Amino acid sequence: MYHAAREKKRPAGVYPGGPQAAFYGDDYVYYQPAIEAIKPGPIQKASTIMRPIPIVDISNAGGKRVIRRIRKSQQARAGRAQAVVATVLADVGRRGDAALFAYTRKFDHVAVFAGNIRLDAAYIRDRAHDAPAAFRRSCAEAAKRIRAYHERQKPCEFVMRTREGLLSQIVRPVRRAGVYVPGGFALYPSSVLMNVIPAQIAGVREIAVATPPRGELDPGIAFALRMLGVSEVYRMGGAQAIAALAYGTRSVEAVDKIVGPGNLYVALAKKAVFGTVDIDAVAGPSEVIVLADGSANPEWVALDLLAQAEHGSGDETAFCVTEDARFAARVQSAVAAEIARSPVRPVFERLRAGALCICLASSRGKSIEFVNECAPEHLEIVTRNPRRDLAGIRNAGAVFIGPYSPVAVGDYFAGTNHVLPTGGAARFASGLGVESFVKRMSVAEISKEGLGRASAHVSVLARAEKFVHHALSVERRTGRQPAGDPA
Repeated sequence: MYHAAREKKRPAGVYPGGPQAAFYGDDYVYYQPAIEAIKPGPIQKASTIMRPIPIVDISNAGGKRVIRRIRKSQQARAGRAQAVVATVLADVGRRGDAALFAYTRKFDHVAVFAGNIRLDAAYIRDRAHDAPAAFRRSCAEAAKRIRAYHERQKPCEFVMRTREGLLSQIVRPVRRAGVYVPGGFALYPSSVLMNVIPAQIAGVREIAVATPPRGELDPGIAFALRMLGVSEVYRMGGAQAIAALAYGTRSVEAVDKIVGPGNLYVALAKKAVFGTVDIDAVAGPSEVIVLADGSANPEWVALDLLAQAEHGSGDETAFCVTEDARFAARVQSAVAAEIARSPVRPVFERLRAGALCICLASSRGKSIEFVNECAPEHLEIVTRNPRRDLAGIRNAGAVFIGPYSPVAVGDYFAGTNHVLPTGGAARFASGLGVESFVKRMSVAEISKEGLGRASAHVSVLARAEKFVHHALSVERRTGRQPAGDPA
């Protein structure tokens, strides 16, 4: 409900109430008038009413409840899709190619069979030739930067000498990796670079790419594949592609690890096959938090929010958090104005209620606390002292600091990876990198004398856990029986 006393504290241009009041349910949320009231740009007519863009006061329990409800609503569709995914996985696992081909016809409306599901190398080459020259140059430049950054991620091997012998760590790549390249609402040549280059640096010998059949192969994807020397490419998408990569069929050899972004069905399928194969993460819709103060350009902040909200699933989340109420109102107005004149306005109209949201905190410390609680996929820090604020950040997939570091630069060109943990997983997970494609193996080489020194200690510890044959395996070698405390 609305309290007049509260109104006196609101900055000009921020309004209470609105059609989404029932969703948010209290007076911790303030609204921009419907976007229809804003003069449209020359490209789009304001023919429909966009949801108001809320400003949520997160300095109190009510505002925090609102944010939790917004974030939880992102997960609502997962339950409905789970049953479909389980059926597809079980069927492909049981019937192999027959099920893979049938689901491709059903979901993608394309007839595939053993003779055409894998793309011919000559076809990929011909499609790559159709990529515009400017795209080819930019793609090559981006690949250089991605490779240079990821070369520094190579995990180390080492050898150390102890009283018992030699201990070492060796690093080995997975033999075979599957890369999923989406092909739904948007096409992602950049995902080819971000997934394949780290795998190549890690030393993965075989890389199989799956991309949904959408008519002809996109020239940009074809160019990226050819530039990187990837020739094993399959016309398959969705949960059925993940099943084929994980379980193998007559046409598709199983892989050891599956990486790459995809829609909800792809994410749920990857989650389900984990354990049969490794996966990079259960990737959800794109998300960003922009931590900003009055020094930031509100129009730039608005564009950065919309950049992550335009992926097209409708489940994206883009928050700005600030302590400056007037700046919050300016960002709110800038977002509404940008949507009104956007050539992809219908994409934003499909977003969930509150997916675009301005959060008002009581202090910088509380803003940083909010970021760490959300653990966003992307974080921008656009404040007067961004490096100082970065010191307080513990949880974020990728961080971009300063006014000239929009997420889009990292998505495409800077060199950092854009395959990042979502849905709060940045609390415990990292983005894709070279280490994602390798295994660390420990090696112990114990000398006869070293085993003699260790034997009594191993015996005591093993027998304390009642593992008799653990103890016997060293006692018989050394001829030492357990007797009191080891020296």
